[in-house]
Amino acid sequence: MVTIPGKPYSISQTQVTQALYQAVIGGNPSHFQGDNLPVEGVSWADGVAFCNALSKKLGLTPAYRGTDNDCQLIEGANGFRLPLEAEWQYAARGGEDFKFAGSDHLDEVGWYASNAGSKTHEVGQKKANGYGLYDMSGNVWEWCADDYNNPGQHRPGASMRAIRGGGWSSNAGSCGVSSRDQRLARRPLHNLGLRLSRSLG
Repeated sequence: MVTIPGKPYSISQTQVTQALYQAVIGGNPSHFQGDNLPVEGVSWADGVAFCNALSKKLGLTPAYRGTDNDCQLIEGANGFRLPLEAEWQYAARGGEDFKFAGSDHLDEVGWYASNAGSKTHEVGQKKANGYGLYDMSGNVWEWCADDYNNPGQHRPGASMRAIRGGGWSSNAGSCGVSSRDQRLARRPLHNLGLRLSRSLG
């Protein structure tokens, strides 16, 4: 986890890998298999369940009451959770002013449709951004906490959840730090994974 300067949260340096996901959950839903590849094929609720399970394993207070799309976010809990869009975007910018997370040239920092070869790649292989975070542009899209239609709100039961960052099948425009999209919370896809955050203090 990387502590974001001046902000009360931390965020994981890389996307959640298949090795970590399998160690916590005991299974691996990914289409592209490899320990250091990002986990994909996870729904929003799968992400919540993983956050709670990892929190319990490490002796932290789970950030969610429940593990489905109707779960409640527990304010002040020190366990892992999905980042809010605003947190994700601030971290992706890395204290810099680039179009993508760490560069104006996507090939330097991300795997996307023009260079990924129609597959995911091991995390942390491209250049990091200013906060030392990898793959925030490309490789796999990342679930955020927000109801897509109400940014900044967790909103239990929201059918459409926000996703950020673009993925291996995305065009360059979808990988920008300001770009956002939406997916059905219950729908896992092979270009969609997750990154963890934690509230501090």
